[in-house]
Amino acid sequence: MRSGLGFRNVLLATTSVAAIAVCGVTSAMAGENEALLSLLASKGVISSSEARAVTSAPPAQQSDRLVALLRKKGVLAEADLQVLKSKSRPESVAATDARPAPVSVVPPPVATPSGPAPMPRKAAGFEVGGFEIAPVGYIALTGVSRNTNTGNATTTNFGAIPFDNTIGGNMTETRMSAQNSLLGLRAHGNIRGVDLTGYFEGDFNGNDPANVYVNSNSHTFRMRLAYADVKAGQFETSFGQTYSWLTPNRYGMGPDPSDVFLTNNIDQSFQVGLPWARQAAAHFAWHATPNFTIGAGVENPQQYVGAGEVIYPFAFNAQLASQFDTGAVPGTPNRTPDVVAKAAYDSDIWSGTRLHVEAAGMWRHFRSTNIPTAIGTTWNWHDANGWATTVGANLEFFRTFALVGNAFWSDGGGRYLGALGPDVVPTATGSGGVYNIALSTVRSRGYLAGFEWRVLQPTILSAYYGQTFFDANYFVDPTNPLPNRIAGFGGPNSPNTANKQIEQWTLDLKHTFWADPQYGAITGLAQYSYLRREPWFVAIGAPGEAHTHLFFTELRYQLPGT
Repeated sequence: MRSGLGFRNVLLATTSVAAIAVCGVTSAMAGENEALLSLLASKGVISSSEARAVTSAPPAQQSDRLVALLRKKGVLAEADLQVLKSKSRPESVAATDARPAPVSVVPPPVATPSGPAPMPRKAAGFEVGGFEIAPVGYIALTGVSRNTNTGNATTTNFGAIPFDNTIGGNMTETRMSAQNSLLGLRAHGNIRGVDLTGYFEGDFNGNDPANVYVNSNSHTFRMRLAYADVKAGQFETSFGQTYSWLTPNRYGMGPDPSDVFLTNNIDQSFQVGLPWARQAAAHFAWHATPNFTIGAGVENPQQYVGAGEVIYPFAFNAQLASQFDTGAVPGTPNRTPDVVAKAAYDSDIWSGTRLHVEAAGMWRHFRSTNIPTAIGTTWNWHDANGWATTVGANLEFFRTFALVGNAFWSDGGGRYLGALGPDVVPTATGSGGVYNIALSTVRSRGYLAGFEWRVLQPTILSAYYGQTFFDANYFVDPTNPLPNRIAGFGGPNSPNTANKQIEQWTLDLKHTFWADPQYGAITGLAQYSYLRREPWFVAIGAPGEAHTHLFFTELRYQLPGT
């Protein structure tokens, strides 16, 4: 068996050397190298994302990028490189310039061909003008079982797990749905050295009608991502609806979902402790070196207080209700965008070991207005600033085992922790019947750690632990006619949706049964999670925490352009 593999590697190396040497003397990587890339992808030597990374480089650099990629994978040895140098131009791109595939991407399993060798096949797509357009996403059948009745479909509200002294806490639930299916398109082209990508995807987890599960199951299609990405030389611009830069990447800082770290979970709420948001944004990045990228951008703001988590000052409740989002006030006023900066470093530490490290920071601004209770006063503005910062890393060993993790701290950034806690609290100031408003931000933090292990070529085992924590921010409300009443977040007699801490343990299994670059893949997934939440206030005799067990299974047909 080992001799067969050795012969296969020698054959691939020889073929690669010959093809690259021939293509290297041309002015651009055109038909010959496109065929070579398709052949290497179909044989599982490189992934489709790595093939796209090669073709996205300027024409003059594509041969060098492919050489660097094959060298990292061990297909080309030092002797092969010497042959290339004698037949083609010298290598000018560092090995780290080739985009690595994350450990969560499984190369398609390859069956041994019989008879004449087939023509190399490209991933399914069609051309319009100078753009190649390919379908992305998957058709999914999802099953979920929970030992409590959370009231959710296939996406879990981590912050509202019912307590065991309620009906929901004593009922189980089981559902099957196709609403996790994800459909979209990717358009890609290269015009005079400028690389252009347009990307759109949506799923069916939108606002369903109340009778959706009776017989029609007419789940609502919703937009997830819709962005354009433009690369020119060392500069890259992304705009549209994309993942926030507070969301960690697996590689670089790009918007492509394959480059973003969202775990291998089936649950579309992902994992407790993971900072994320999909929202309108404009990001500007400078690839200073093949290893280091830095950038800045703006993202859509939203003043968030959570659903029933923050109690407003009694005298100003009506005035404040439309100014902060409870999860059901999309028209919330915001003064300025959220301003974000991010930096990432990617490198090979040694052969077969890859490192990604990143850090991001965000500045936020909050504003409210009201009329003080004093006679003859008019509208007053009240402002507060907030911030959020994240660090993240993943370390991949021998393209089979990766350690992953991220940490998040904020003062006014709870919305980015899965919207599990508030950003800000309106407090009451003054005395003697003359009262006004001030804004006070809520501190929060979260972290996630885990591993992803490719046990076999088509099989991945993953495990994660995540936790979020929200500081209490409450006060005695002087505007309430009843004495010593508490308002704000997390105080005595606060609702049990005002969470102090939420944590989640998760184990995932992902197996690719069959794959082909032209026809897609059939994949099976399973997820088990244990979830626990602890509110700030617990009434006498009530449970001190809520917990649930989640079990998901999913069968996917993955579209070939993904």
